[in-house]
Amino acid sequence: MDKSNSKIAELLLHGTNMGIIEGRKLLNHKDTDKKVNDLVQKYVDMQEKTVEELKKFL
Repeated sequence: MDKSNSKIAELLLHGTNMGIIEGRKLLNHKDTDKKVNDLVQKYVDMQEKTVEELKKFL
């Protein structure tokens, strides 16, 4: 089992990207409450920043 920083970052990136995809899907639903939409947008923004940080470890 590979325990290197690179492998851990890769696994985290996969999970984070799945979260971004699901968040974007929610944002595409126009019938979502504005408060929920704002919260999901903050979540997606946070996850996208996380991706940029994780790239340093690949």
